[in-house]
Amino acid sequence: MNCVEQKTLLALAREAITSTLTHCETPIYDQMKREDQPPYSNELGCFVTIHTKEGTLRGCIGNLWGRGPLWQEVPKLARESAFSDPRFHPLRAEELEQVVLEISLLSKLQSIDDWKQIRIGIDGVLLSHGYHRSVFLPQVATEQGWDLETMLSQLAMKAGLDPEAYTDQACRFEVFQAQVFKEDVS
Repeated sequence: MNCVEQKTLLALAREAITSTLTHCETPIYDQMKREDQPPYSNELGCFVTIHTKEGTLRGCIGNLWGRGPLWQEVPKLARESAFSDPRFHPLRAEELEQVVLEISLLSKLQSIDDWKQIRIGIDGVLLSHGYHRSVFLPQVATEQGWDLETMLSQLAMKAGLDPEAYTDQACRFEVFQAQVFKEDVS
């Protein structure tokens, strides 16, 4: 995605949240739906993350696999991140100007044989152990200042497992990369 396309997707995400709060029109969405053209018609895994301007996480919802065109998925995930992330209360209209939206467009998942192959800050990780699963986007470990083992312990605990579960032979890992872009806060 080039810079203009990135800004358009960010505007689409903000429009979705704003229209939910204020019941205003959705011209960006309406135009993309009518045109249904690449790159906005591409089906990619995607996450929409909301931070406060101070950098505190305020919501993050996404999917690892493309489930529809980006023009449809980005607004859906933006609304879910703003209003349905179970870790946070729904975003209120008075908070709208105090948040920054970030979009992560994902590559396809690739299985790896050894967790030591994971590259901090480059690879997002999906951990699977039986029925337990959890995921971190590539930027999470670097934002938190985690090394590989700390990140994997946090990922295991997020999945409801023991912190050392990532060393179990039954644990499976898939990695992906992401193109990450966010609104300009200046």
